[in-house]
Amino acid sequence: MQPINANSLAKGAVALTLFYFVAWLLGPLLLAEAGLWFGLPIWFWCSCILAPLLLCLLVWWWLRGGARG
Repeated sequence: MQPINANSLAKGAVALTLFYFVAWLLGPLLLAEAGLWFGLPIWFWCSCILAPLLLCLLVWWWLRGGARG
């Protein structure tokens, strides 16, 4: 088990938070006129479903060591 690098952990958390916020924000801004899918706007699927799923996948990959250089 490797020691936790607090500086790297903090930078990664800030980067993931900013990525999530941008992905959540861009859904309604860019896809407002895109239409519907299963009765819900496309921006809903991107902002409220896809963005959190991508965040979870990135955190999982990051914590498993996928970001090691």
